[in-house]
Amino acid sequence: MGMKETVLEFVERINSHDVDGILDLMAEDYRFVNSAGDTFRGKAFMRATWRAHFVQYPDFQIRVDRVIADEQAVAIFGLAQGTLTRNGEMFEENHWEIPSAFLGIAKAGKMVHWQVFSDTSMVFDLIKANE
Repeated sequence: MGMKETVLEFVERINSHDVDGILDLMAEDYRFVNSAGDTFRGKAFMRATWRAHFVQYPDFQIRVDRVIADEQAVAIFGLAQGTLTRNGEMFEENHWEIPSAFLGIAKAGKMVHWQVFSDTSMVFDLIKANE
């Protein structure tokens, strides 16, 4: 699988909430960089993070509008969306959609880098309002 195909498969597994599938596509030296610029490594950490993310936002999806790829990386432009749960329930007022960009790098069919670029202040405002 080439880099573009690997990165798009990674997005598919995210959209399917397939935590084991996401981890299977990660290389041992995988690196995740969130929208604040914080870097995280390690499959155990990522397993816990994805599981918690899908509980907090059970309808989380990445909408892909445009893909630009070369031999070094794949850029995805689109939208991230989800609904924050409150006491295990989803309410429409807790739904968010934010323009987002993602940078994916894969080697030998495994993801080595996934970076998110988005303004997540709206999501943090929802979390605070639901405390």
